[in-house]
Amino acid sequence: MELDAQEFTNGTTLDTDVCIVGAGPAGLVLAAELIGLRCDVILLESGAARPEAAILGLNDGDSVGDVYAGLGATRRRGIGGTSGAWNTTVARAPAAKFAPLDAVDFEERPDRPYGGWPFGLAELRGDYERAQRICALGPFSYDAASWSEGGRLPWPATGPNLVSRVYQLGSRDAFVAPLHAAIARAANVRLCVHATALALHPDGSGRRITSMSVGSPGGAPWTVRAKRVVLAAGAVENARMLLLAGNDSSWLGRGFMEHPRDRSLALHPHTTTLLGRSSFYDLRRAADGSWVTGRLALDSAALASGDVLNASATLFPRLRQGARRLRAALPEIVAQWLPNESHGWSRRRSTLRACDGFTLLLNLEQTPHPENRVTLSQRRDALGVPLPCLNWRWRDDDQRRLERLRAIVATELETIGTITVDGKARPDPNAHHHSGTTRMHDNPTHGVTDRNGRVHTMENLYVAGASLFPTAGFANPVLTIVALALRLARHLADAA
Repeated sequence: MELDAQEFTNGTTLDTDVCIVGAGPAGLVLAAELIGLRCDVILLESGAARPEAAILGLNDGDSVGDVYAGLGATRRRGIGGTSGAWNTTVARAPAAKFAPLDAVDFEERPDRPYGGWPFGLAELRGDYERAQRICALGPFSYDAASWSEGGRLPWPATGPNLVSRVYQLGSRDAFVAPLHAAIARAANVRLCVHATALALHPDGSGRRITSMSVGSPGGAPWTVRAKRVVLAAGAVENARMLLLAGNDSSWLGRGFMEHPRDRSLALHPHTTTLLGRSSFYDLRRAADGSWVTGRLALDSAALASGDVLNASATLFPRLRQGARRLRAALPEIVAQWLPNESHGWSRRRSTLRACDGFTLLLNLEQTPHPENRVTLSQRRDALGVPLPCLNWRWRDDDQRRLERLRAIVATELETIGTITVDGKARPDPNAHHHSGTTRMHDNPTHGVTDRNGRVHTMENLYVAGASLFPTAGFANPVLTIVALALRLARHLADAA
């Protein structure tokens, strides 16, 4: 059932067994998993099916660290959450790249003093496989050998540290729309749109949440009373809600991570014939109908050696200098035949004529530094709630590891071509992949929640989504978000 909270009267109170805050990937999957069970569920979403200016304005916030696009520009509200910002296109539909975390991303590492998950990749394997199906992807396989076909073969690596793997690409429509439809039909789930959580209210012991204040622009305030509450509103909002509730965890809001993107590396092949033999690294449809694109990655040995960022390199054609000047001078005239940084370049004849190499777009992990954090601003939003304040910085130790990564990539590809470094010294932070701030850890001293996502200091308050990540690896977080939501749904169902 779907309800519009703007139609509620002042003083409305809804009672439920489970209240989920946020209908992004985590909240949608969690609510869908509870359909048909012997529990009543309310799913609160600040927005609705389509973007609305008044709602998007609630994403405002302060940024006091390095130059950042802003909290309003990097987040979305509405059904699907920030998946509404997916900007890759597959079959004319918004899509994103999917990949699981590497095994090493779950491990405590000497060069990651604040890293380490409370469980390993093996424990999440079954949930990853189910997440594949929910996200309408192909088989749970990301090795190059599984996807090599015909003339689409990966490059031979020159050494042991660099390997070819794939991203799978999934459509937002194939993922979000079916979940939304199933929830809207469910007898035991009430999806309330235009419903923004304002405050959590604990009981006298301070250990249980008994109710939550809810509001919307132009609507009357109302209340949800719930036996269990799940915050699934993203890394920034989850932290903000807990800060507003007075949670005193030493790690609350800390360890905020992005996936910075580095465009500084260019590969100039020793022979231009390599351009015509590189379709493995372009977007293509595999034999089973899945959409995949090849990528370069560090192998486990390189990552285990320490002091290097986990990363993934996607290849795009690099224009010859003369062609770059022509595009700058005559952008509208030459756009139709000059390739750009988008997929499909291997199927354009103009690529071979206009390009002399590749740009390597590196998607990077970031160290979960405690001083990269979300706090509360002195400013308030349109509903009277203190805005979040983000202090995000690209740290010197991250930059040092990036330089080592660049050196490894250059050495590994030296038999294929020449690597040059000619871009920004520091990467672009704006991937819209917010993670950390309510990190999992079995020890309350080192984390905000336990391995099941339950807030250590509360008996009935849980967190879902990428804010749980102790480390974020290199990959778009959606597949891991969905896997963790499946894991939490099982825990909630068992406790019902």
